[in-house]
Amino acid sequence: MKSQSMRNHFLTLRQQRDSLVSELEYLSMAQLWERPNEEKWSIGESIYHLYLMAKMLRVAAIITIPCAKFYARRMKNKPFDRDINDIYGEYKEKRGRGMKAPFILNPPKKICHTMDFKELNCLLIDETKELSKLVENIDEEIAGHIVFLDPMANYPNLIQAVQLLAIHEAHHFRIIQRDLETIKKETE
Repeated sequence: MKSQSMRNHFLTLRQQRDSLVSELEYLSMAQLWERPNEEKWSIGESIYHLYLMAKMLRVAAIITIPCAKFYARRMKNKPFDRDINDIYGEYKEKRGRGMKAPFILNPPKKICHTMDFKELNCLLIDETKELSKLVENIDEEIAGHIVFLDPMANYPNLIQAVQLLAIHEAHHFRIIQRDLETIKKETE
């Protein structure tokens, strides 16, 4: 990968996932898809949501990169941000609740109980590989000037968007970890 920053963010994604896989692969279908309460997603729904988020970023990148590349090449010698704040944590701190996912990132009801963890994990890994392939030949100085039209995330550049994906996954993995602890207590 040409961009060292994006390489680091994709590495973060892989490390975060690897740290949780060993605990999740042994969940029964019931444990994977059971909601902790009516308003909260199951572990399976959360993972599927992460897949949808990666897919949405890839689709947005397919559209945005060609449109913004000419401008980005002209701006490549200008400074750009390589990091982004945790907008999810800031939102929760400011509003006292988590950010609500847009409807296109909500897991469909029909997906519940149809996939085991291995299938969900493959979806997420494959989608991330596709995104990685899409951006692997983009120089850091170009990626820093390819900007997404996302006001909720303060118009992140490509590097920041990949980092935001890792931040978002870390947020959900903390929730999943809490759910796993509850499952462990219930089975003891």
